[in-house]
Amino acid sequence: MATVDGPLFSLEARGKVGDAVVFFPWKGRHVVRQWLKPTNPESSLQGYVRAALKAIGKQIDKIGLSSLLYTAALDKSPAGLNWNAFHAQGFLAQCIVSDHFSTTAFTNLINEYSTHSHTTAWNVLATSLGLADYAMGYGYTNTIQAGFQLYAGAIAAYQNAENWGAAYTLAPASFAASDVTGFYSGCI
Repeated sequence: MATVDGPLFSLEARGKVGDAVVFFPWKGRHVVRQWLKPTNPESSLQGYVRAALKAIGKQIDKIGLSSLLYTAALDKSPAGLNWNAFHAQGFLAQCIVSDHFSTTAFTNLINEYSTHSHTTAWNVLATSLGLADYAMGYGYTNTIQAGFQLYAGAIAAYQNAENWGAAYTLAPASFAASDVTGFYSGCI
């Protein structure tokens, strides 16, 4: 990316010239770079990654700003990292094998949730938070239940337990019905 002063004999330039170059402001500077046609290949792996990000993103979106979960994430987030990214990285760590996102790891989490003895409780409480089932059009195309989105949040909290204290030290796969309700209570 080239930095330019007064591009095209002006003080500022924005937009593309033909299909060759693009001018835009970036971090307070005027820059120009080669124009690249945006692509969205909708690969299988991309679908899995988006499904996982959407699951944790929807759960994060429903966390109450005075909740135990929000407070723990906000208080313990490392400098320069948003609380929601810190919370999400716990779930995403479960989807990563050898430094790469693993479709098998994500599918294993879905299976772990779907065989949980309290999926009904997860779904009922997730729905009361305002979460809804969804499906991706490519990659992982099975319906992702609202309860799994809440479960993803529990996994994230469990993965961050060393930072957050005793509230989230039980693995979600081992939750009793009262633990599911307790986690839900920590979200509102």
